[in-house]
Amino acid sequence: MRAANGVDRSGPFVQAPQFEFIRNFLLQQSGLVLEKHKMYLLRSRLLPLLKEYDLSDLNALADAVRMHQNSRLARNVVDSMTTNETLFFRDQYPFDTLRDIMLPECISNNSSPIRIWSAAAATGQEAYSLAMTASEALPMAGTRVRITATDISDTALRKAASGIYTRMEVQRGMPTKLIIRYFEQIGNNWALKPSIRGMVQFRKANLITPLLSSEMRDAGPFDIVFCRNVLIYFSVDTRYKVIDNLARCMRKHAYLVTGATEIPQGRRSQWDAVHIGNRNLWRLTQKP
Repeated sequence: MRAANGVDRSGPFVQAPQFEFIRNFLLQQSGLVLEKHKMYLLRSRLLPLLKEYDLSDLNALADAVRMHQNSRLARNVVDSMTTNETLFFRDQYPFDTLRDIMLPECISNNSSPIRIWSAAAATGQEAYSLAMTASEALPMAGTRVRITATDISDTALRKAASGIYTRMEVQRGMPTKLIIRYFEQIGNNWALKPSIRGMVQFRKANLITPLLSSEMRDAGPFDIVFCRNVLIYFSVDTRYKVIDNLARCMRKHAYLVTGATEIPQGRRSQWDAVHIGNRNLWRLTQKP
């Protein structure tokens, strides 16, 4: 692909030194592990930045980030490389378990308000699914449940906070009765009603930072944490750090919901598995 000014925007694959820098930069900034055989991800996700910043190729982009690691370009590289794919009521069973087990237990323990954290919330579908589940299960859920949703991506958070989704995004996994109950159509898009949007507060957070517990102190401690389908992108050491960071933000005996293949093994945290059919939830039995 050649731009009007003659600059080749596709460029060659990034050279080894620049690739190693980007790998290390992403690991330090977000915990993302970029394997060498996934160099194609740099092309697919970072090429749009070349035109925006008038850079000749990915090597020039890497060099620019190296020189200014706190720049807007550097933040956009992290933003572009983090995965933001999600949908409403993804896998369904965690939301059924929230309704049938976790929320009733929080009520019996007199948690008020019930504090839920959607970590790595991407564009907000999970957090709003939690809000809709709580609204279906509890009277006056808007005052009884407080949901905090975080992500590292500024772009994802802006979309999430808007509460506006395309028809395709709404129809992926969303029961029709909930669309009717909780959405309003605006042109070709669908907007969540204020009753649901008001239950969720979005904020930026990096799960790997050692300052996470202090940054989240005003929102917690949490009774329930959803951290799904993100640990798989981290190294084993980084997973330990994330799980222990989460534990510091949770009440003792709080629930943690991870992806199906993500096991919460922390160096200092201690977890018990709660078997729900052929699935596991995790409970924090010892604070780190």
